[in-house]
Amino acid sequence: MRIIYFHLRSFPIVFILISIVLVGCSVPSEVDVPLTLVPTIASTPTEIAPTPEPPPPKTLIVCLNQEPESLFLYSDAYLYGDARREATAILQAIYDGPFDIYDYEIQPVILERIPDLNNGEDVMLEEANLREGDVYLNPETLLPEVLAIGKPYLPSGCQETECIENYQGGEVTGDRMVVDFHLLPGLMWSDGEPLTAVDSVFSFELDRQFDTTTKYLVDRTYDYQALDELTVRWIGLPGFFDKEYMMNFWSPLPRHILRNYSIPEMLNVEESARRPIGWGPYVIQEWRAGEQILMQANPQYFRSSEGLPKFDFLIYRFIGDDVNSAVQQLLTGECDLLDESLLPDEALPALLELQEAGRLRLAWSPSAEMERFDFNIAPVGGSDEQAFFADARTRQALVSCIDRQRIIEDILFGLSVVPDTYVSPLHPDHHDALEPIPYDVQMATTSLEDIGWVDDDGAPDTPRVALGVPGIYDGTPLSFMYLTSDEYFRRAVVEQLEQDWSNCGVEMEVVFEDPQSITAAWPEGLAFGRSFEVVGWSWPDWITPLCEMFAGREIPSNENPFGSNASGFDDPEYNQACDVMLLGLPGSEAYYQAVRKTQEIFSAEVPSLPLYLKPRVVAHVNEMCGVKVDPLAFSVLWALEGYDVGEECEK
Repeated sequence: MRIIYFHLRSFPIVFILISIVLVGCSVPSEVDVPLTLVPTIASTPTEIAPTPEPPPPKTLIVCLNQEPESLFLYSDAYLYGDARREATAILQAIYDGPFDIYDYEIQPVILERIPDLNNGEDVMLEEANLREGDVYLNPETLLPEVLAIGKPYLPSGCQETECIENYQGGEVTGDRMVVDFHLLPGLMWSDGEPLTAVDSVFSFELDRQFDTTTKYLVDRTYDYQALDELTVRWIGLPGFFDKEYMMNFWSPLPRHILRNYSIPEMLNVEESARRPIGWGPYVIQEWRAGEQILMQANPQYFRSSEGLPKFDFLIYRFIGDDVNSAVQQLLTGECDLLDESLLPDEALPALLELQEAGRLRLAWSPSAEMERFDFNIAPVGGSDEQAFFADARTRQALVSCIDRQRIIEDILFGLSVVPDTYVSPLHPDHHDALEPIPYDVQMATTSLEDIGWVDDDGAPDTPRVALGVPGIYDGTPLSFMYLTSDEYFRRAVVEQLEQDWSNCGVEMEVVFEDPQSITAAWPEGLAFGRSFEVVGWSWPDWITPLCEMFAGREIPSNENPFGSNASGFDDPEYNQACDVMLLGLPGSEAYYQAVRKTQEIFSAEVPSLPLYLKPRVVAHVNEMCGVKVDPLAFSVLWALEGYDVGEECEK
């Protein structure tokens, strides 16, 4: 997975290797060597070809920013710590998979195949009897709840809002998903013990017992059991038709080791936190606190017959957040690859110059982090006259003022694409047939005039004012505050937005706030409190399109303080299509049409304007190959076992 040259003589292991070679090539002086003296005839000596020496060990050096506190999957330090990206990068060497995400598709790694509902392979719906007091998924709140009189539920055969029924008591039936996962045969832990289905069930039990906030899937799981040594079965709650059911396999943990520790002990013992064993390409040999982790190729690795990993040794070095020092260490060979944790956005111009000069190489991809700005369509606490953006025509005109392609080329150096819906253009469910609103200042200004936003003084440095705009007092200037956080790309983007809107007679005042204040929950949050005018922020893309970001059911309020739809957009057709996506079976024709419908409405109504996908970048030495950066991969080092260097890259 990772590639790097490293001078082994700086490590104790080198002296061991050298001593073995020397001992094998010499004769102890105290041993008598027997000689047989025979007459000889002078002759030309036969030239003996020297025995070729084995190639020296190959070492890959990956440089990271911070040193993780723990590598244990269910520790707070791993899940929420400052060094969680670095911890995830390190675990790519210890665990391979259990599946990879590449090009928005789930690829099996230690599983025989990915379960597929459409093919009827390893996935089925089964009827489940429900009584009062049973736990199920409420189709209105989308939360696990206890069934009680009057509560809504999905009866068997129902996967949409139109057929929801209210529970009246007694026994009823609903449907639940059953998914089987099959491990590859012959998998071994790095200590030589077999890896079995029980290890995955053990991991699930730990996840259920540890006090973490990430209980989404645990809370929606009815049962998780080992059917045999290689097969695990997941059963969901009735009414929960998970769109990512193919990922509901818990990453195995070595039960034969960790079962000897209590839950509190497991957070700190070396076997879980500092030297976990895995089934992946490398095994930890030494962890020098504050400096580095030394790993060696795992002889039990299930892909070793393929010649993987390509390196004999792997070193993770912790070098701090000084990007200039990091780049210098890459150029001098002290690092072979700089992880994304070391490369802030502001380093990109210098890195591109160094690549142009042939001194290093960059591997990149647009990420799944979509930068966008949301209009506040229904502000809280304000009158209708303050709702500048309630009219879709105004939003469309303001969007036409923005040259997004220029943002990609001038600010992001071409390392991105222009998204046109809430779904990434790289996503297989993206609606490619949509016609995005074009950049056209003339069209935008004409539309604003038609709506009633007029240039009353002919001065280019003053904003338009309202004259007959529905719901807006005459004379109100077309001026608003743009709320965002102070980050490298955003600073440059808001400068262009300000200029682009100024060309249309629109005034924008930028307000920078810290991200925590912006994203705090209702009612305190500056965005989710819904008192902003326009907010610029980033949201993730995912395997399942996140339609709920603009669904009416997700508008933050006293009744729904954790709603995600800060814009207040509430379109009945969009809501209906989104409900089909949230409640329906994944992969069905109804689901596919609903995904397209939400994008069509989003594109026409523009409650938000996607600006760009943030680039995901790593830097590495010129000699390296095999580095693949993917938008959704948990780490940029996900394909570490295939990294190589030098002549091998040309084969």
